Amino acid sequence: MNQIFVPKQKLPPVVVISLVDSDARRAHITAQLTDAGVPFRFFDAQCIEKYPPEYDASARLQMYANHLTLGEVGCYDSHYRIWQDLAGSNDDIWCILEDDIELAPDFSQRLAGALDVSVPWGVMRLKDAGSAGRWQVAQLPGGGVLNDHRKQPGGTQSYLVRRDAALTLLAYGKRMIHPVDDMLNRNREHGIRMISISPAMVVDRGDELGTTIVGRQKARRSISEKLRREFHMGRDSLSRYIDAWRRRLLTPTRRWE
Repeated sequence: MNQIFVPKQKLPPVVVISLVDSDARRAHITAQLTDAGVPFRFFDAQCIEKYPPEYDASARLQMYANHLTLGEVGCYDSHYRIWQDLAGSNDDIWCILEDDIELAPDFSQRLAGALDVSVPWGVMRLKDAGSAGRWQVAQLPGGGVLNDHRKQPGGTQSYLVRRDAALTLLAYGKRMIHPVDDMLNRNREHGIRMISISPAMVVDRGDELGTTIVGRQKARRSISEKLRREFHMGRDSLSRYIDAWRRRLLTPTRRWE
């Protein structure tokens, strides 16, 4: 008779993004979540074969002079459709994972604890790799901290998202211009409070398992296209600095309550 795991602490619904035929990846994440006693379901990601109507090729080319890859479009589509599912549910928080991560040994306990933090947030990254200019916004039991960032963590391998934040992202991200992690990190525009938890609750193992997103080839840009791209990137960087200082002045560090 199979035993049904009943968690001692309340956990949010956990959704794992995975291609249907990614058997090795599915086995990899299933074993870890089962060992951790974390109930979950797979979201069946799709291989995108053509650009959808939501892809704004004109805006993308105007800013960066290259297209998103179809792999990036597929990743964007998966997260967007999960936000739609969350928005249509009665839940407040979901945990979104990709299938190429390794869980920390205390993942389930820390996942439950993350639901009770006193700092307001809309998206909480479960790792902070790729971030820059971070500062503490809260201290947690056991030495953990919550951080805000000038440059938010990269990737979408693991994060918590609230329903109201999902609704905001659905409205903001209707036009597909940036990769989904870049779109998510434009909090200076969509206004969602974004934080990360440290030490990391997961480690990215994508390099070991093999990426499912084919990288783009280096674009050949004219001088005017290069200047236009540098202008947009410089403007984004300046906007991040200004917005980060605004948030840092308005949100002092808090201890666990």
